[in-house]
Amino acid sequence: MAKRLRKEDFPIPKRIEDDVWETICEAYGIPSADRQRLRVRLNDVTDALATWMSADRTLPGRKSDREQVKEILSHIGAAAAQTDKLGPAGHLMFKAISPFVASTLAAQWMNESFPDDDDTPRRSLPEASSGLRPPRDSIRALTYFIEEHSHQARFEFVRRKPVETMSAVLNQIGEGLGEVLRTFDFQPRSRGGQEPLWYRHYALIYLIDMWHEMGRAPSSGPKSTCTAFCESVVVAMKWPSEGLSSAMPDAMKDWRHLAGKNSR
Repeated sequence: MAKRLRKEDFPIPKRIEDDVWETICEAYGIPSADRQRLRVRLNDVTDALATWMSADRTLPGRKSDREQVKEILSHIGAAAAQTDKLGPAGHLMFKAISPFVASTLAAQWMNESFPDDDDTPRRSLPEASSGLRPPRDSIRALTYFIEEHSHQARFEFVRRKPVETMSAVLNQIGEGLGEVLRTFDFQPRSRGGQEPLWYRHYALIYLIDMWHEMGRAPSSGPKSTCTAFCESVVVAMKWPSEGLSSAMPDAMKDWRHLAGKNSR
């Protein structure tokens, strides 16, 4: 059974040694006049891949990110539980949080989170809040939550019920983080499966373009000289060659798209 390659199977490439490049050029009939120019281009491609892969591998992966979110969610849940356990002294001291929290919470959120509380901010008429004379039928007019005019009411509400407000905020954040975890689970290959080998894919696109630059007709068949050339270079980069011929058609398709090539 063929080995299933992962991106970890591809080491950061180094420039191909001079004698190896000369051997490849001899094998595929690359004229001496073109070898140095193509070598410079190949070096640029190798350096670009090395930079990309080095930076990519310093970043945390999806599995690590999911575990981090899971840990954050557990801390939020613990914080909500601890907040609910505060006694009279804690409720009194928590009033100090009011100026920091009130401006970040929406009046509408307060009303929806505490629907039976008469101390939540109220809707208001835009005309009245702008200083214009209210219309005679203002009782029937539409009212709105206008945040810039409800700051004091929001501050007073949080000051009256700081612990209850923070508990509701933490639980709301917890619900959002739970949805983040569910989103992770619905991502492609969240339960395993082959990840796209993007490093090799783009390397093949560049090598196909080099083949075309030499005046050769690119092709993706397993017996094509173009495929053999790409494989020789990839092996010289110390990359595995398994599955390369199967990867060529997709690389060829993207090369044609990027280069605007319509002929086959």
